[in-house]
Amino acid sequence: MQKTTTSLIKTDLNAKKLSPLDSQTMQPSDDTLHRILQFAATYRVQQVAKNQFVEMFLN
Repeated sequence: MQKTTTSLIKTDLNAKKLSPLDSQTMQPSDDTLHRILQFAATYRVQQVAKNQFVEMFLN
């Protein structure tokens, strides 16, 4: 039998207490949003048979 353990130190909880992030710092830039939307507009997936798909970039 193999045992798997993790440390009990909760670093993610400690980090939130030390430096709270406001929502403004987590917002992507306008350029990033524009690039994501351009990609989404050109990317398509079409199902051709059961469990088979074709990916298309319409550029």
